[in-house]
Amino acid sequence: MEYGKVLRFHRVKQGLTQNQLAEGIISSAYLSKIENDQTVPAVEVLELLYERLGLDFSDSSYSHPSKEKLKEWYESIVFKRKEDAELLMNELLQQKETLANHHLYIFFELYRIRYLLLENEVEKAYEAWENIRQHKDTFDDEMNFYFHLVSGLMKYYKSKYDDSYQDLIEAKNYSSSLELEDWQQSDLYYLLALSAGQANYISASIFYTGLALEIYQSHYDLAKSADCHIIQGISFSRLRNYSKSLENFDLARKIATQTNNRVQLKLVYINIGVLESRLENHEASISSYKKSLEYVDEKNTALDTFEFLNIIHGLITQHYKLNDEKGCIKWINEGERQLISYPSKPHELHFKIYKFIMTKNEDIQELLENEIIPYFQEKRDHTYTIRYAMFLADLLEKQRMYKKSSSYLRLAIQLLNKHSHLGGGISL
Repeated sequence: MEYGKVLRFHRVKQGLTQNQLAEGIISSAYLSKIENDQTVPAVEVLELLYERLGLDFSDSSYSHPSKEKLKEWYESIVFKRKEDAELLMNELLQQKETLANHHLYIFFELYRIRYLLLENEVEKAYEAWENIRQHKDTFDDEMNFYFHLVSGLMKYYKSKYDDSYQDLIEAKNYSSSLELEDWQQSDLYYLLALSAGQANYISASIFYTGLALEIYQSHYDLAKSADCHIIQGISFSRLRNYSKSLENFDLARKIATQTNNRVQLKLVYINIGVLESRLENHEASISSYKKSLEYVDEKNTALDTFEFLNIIHGLITQHYKLNDEKGCIKWINEGERQLISYPSKPHELHFKIYKFIMTKNEDIQELLENEIIPYFQEKRDHTYTIRYAMFLADLLEKQRMYKKSSSYLRLAIQLLNKHSHLGGGISL
C-alpha cells in the first residue's frame, strides 16, 4: 500500500501543513520523503501519523467491498440510468468509508464529476474537478485514467474540444495498464470519437467510432450503435463522402425507428438537412429539417433548446438560398420568438444578420465588422467566421472598397487553408 500518498491526501484534505503533522513524531523533511515515497518508515512511525490524522492504519481499500459498489454506480452513470445512479450515490454516501478513505474518496469524487455532467450540472462538476485536482500527485494509474476521462468529458461540455480530445488521449494511454471491461473500453472510444469530431480530427473520429461500434454491435447495443452511425455520417459528410454519409444516417434511422428513439431520429434528420444543403438540394434540406421538427419534444434542457434553434437557423438559410423571402422571414420571426424564452447569443446573431438582409438594413456592414465576425472569431467558430467574412468581402467589393474587401477575403482563405475540411458550402 502507498502510505505516503494516503498521508499526503489526508493531510491536505484536513488543511494541515507538514510541520503540523510531523511535530513531535518526526521531522517535516522526513515526512516529505515519506509522502513522496522516497523512504519506507518504521511501522510505529506510520501508526503515529495515521493516529494524528484519525485514520485506521490497518485499513486497505483496494479490495474494500465499497469499491465494487462504486464501480456499479459508475456503470449506471455511463449507461445514463439516472434513477439507479441517484440511489447508488445515496447508498455510498451513507457508508462512512466512502468519504473517509483515501482510495474510495478519490474514486467517488471522480465518478461524481461524471454524475454531475449527466445531470447537466457543469459548473458543479468543474468545482468538484478543481477540488480533486489538488490530490493528483497521490493518484495511481487507475485514478489517472478516470481523472483524464472526466476531465476530457467536462471540457467537451465547456466546448473546449481540442483540450477534451487531448485529455481523453491521456486516459487512453493510462488504460493500457488496466484491465477494462468492454463497456468501459467502448465508452472511452465513443468519447474519443465525439471529441475528435468536434475538434475537427475527422480521421481520428472515424477510427475511434469504428472501434466503439465494433464492441457495441458485438453486444447488440442498438442505441449506442445508432449513435455511432450518426457520428460516422457527420464525419463522412465533412470529408465530402456523401454516399457513405447517407449510408450511415440511413442505418441510424432504421435502428432509431425500430427502437422508437425520438432523439436519434431528430439528430438524423437534422444532419441529413445539413448534408442536402451541402449538395445544394435546398428543397430536400428544408424537408429534412421540417421532418426533424416532428421529433422535437417539449424542451427541458439547454441541449434540446440549442438543437431546436439550430433547426430554425437551418430553415432560414435554406429559404434564403431559394430566394424565398416569405419563408425566410417566417422562420426569422419564429427564431426571435424562441429567443425570448431561451436566449442564445450565436443564434441571436444568426437571426439578426438574415433580418438585416431581408429588410435591407444599411447598418449590415457595421453589424458584420463590429459584432458578428469578432464574436465568432473569439469563439473560434471557424465555420461562421469564414461564412460571414466572405459575405462581408463580397459586400465591400460591391461598394468598391477593395482593400477592406481583400482583408476579409484573406481571413476566410487563411482559415480555409488551415481547416480544409470546412471547404465547400460556405456561401451565406
